[in-house]
Parts: sequence; C-alpha cells; structure tokens
Amino acid sequence: MATTTRDDHDEAGALLLEALGQQNDKAHSLAQNAVAVVTQADSKATAADVRRVTDEYGPLARDVASVPFDPAMVDGILRYDALRPSTQRAWLAAGSTVARGL
Repeated sequence: MATTTRDDHDEAGALLLEALGQQNDKAHSLAQNAVAVVTQADSKATAADVRRVTDEYGPLARDVASVPFDPAMVDGILRYDALRPSTQRAWLAAGSTVARGL
C-alpha cells in the first residue's frame, strides 16, 4: 500500500485497508500483512505530518515505512541514482520491510 502525506491520499488508503480487513479471511489476511509506504509528498510537510500518517496506518498494516521528500520524485522519470542518499536508504528499507513478509 503506497500513500503520501496528503490528506486525501492517506485517507483513501486507510479506508481501503479497513474495508479489506472487514471482508473474508483472505482479504483480512492481505490487509494484516500489508506494508504501508508513506512518501512525503510535499517539501513543506513536517515530521509531524509524516508521523500522523504513519501512526494512522500502524494498526491497519503489518508495518509502515516512510520515505522523505525528494525533488527527484516530483516530475518525470524516477531514477534511483538521482535520489538523495537518504531517500535511497529509505526506499531500500521499505523494500526490506516488504521482503520480510514474503
């Protein structure tokens, strides 16, 4: 599950996980094993904004990973080597979090 710090994005994702959790056993299991990846959509978003979204997803998913704002993710083709080192590390950590559930 990918979402951003934008209110409309994070609410839509949370509602999806909540709805899945209320369906049949298979859907509930998928929701419980999900990893929410929260990207900081706006350079003006604060650490409190990121924490608010990650806290919201905590009870809905197996784990939550966050990725900081990076100008290289705003427009055009996303290239790993164009990302800041901190963003690269955050995406690697997010991938590792997903892989732990496989």
